[in-house]
Amino acid sequence: MSNENALMISRWANKEQWGWSYDSYISYENGLDFLKAILVCTKGDGVISEAEREWVLGFAVSREMPESVIKEAQAYDANEDIADILSRNPVVKKGKKGTIYWAIKACSADADYNAEEKAAIRKMAGLMEISEEIVEEIEQVIIEEQKLKEKRNALIYDSKVFWE
Repeated sequence: MSNENALMISRWANKEQWGWSYDSYISYENGLDFLKAILVCTKGDGVISEAEREWVLGFAVSREMPESVIKEAQAYDANEDIADILSRNPVVKKGKKGTIYWAIKACSADADYNAEEKAAIRKMAGLMEISEEIVEEIEQVIIEEQKLKEKRNALIYDSKVFWE
């Protein structure tokens, strides 16, 4: 896929999901730290599952992150302290609720958003001064989104991939 197509995909996805149009991009360092913060949370239970890492890498591709960032995230062991990542990354701090949202989505990618991952999310949220109530509200939104996705797929496509 050409870089031009990748840009078009990313911009379309952001416009479709969030209603955003933009011309600036996240820096290499900030993009990598953002992915690292998410991966640290997915490893809250001691393991980054294949589905979780695949989700994070797919997210990175869909957000126009450079190939070098994606390769580093692919090899990242997520043993870093979340406080260190947050202390050096203004983008993660600026978009802190979004970081929590995407981290929960990543932790849920393997259909096992467990107590240890929830604790890692809450640790990160606490460091960013996000209340338990906000975290719970974000979790609820994600549950509602999943239910709506399932309802939409059942209505529109009978819950099947229509070209198979």
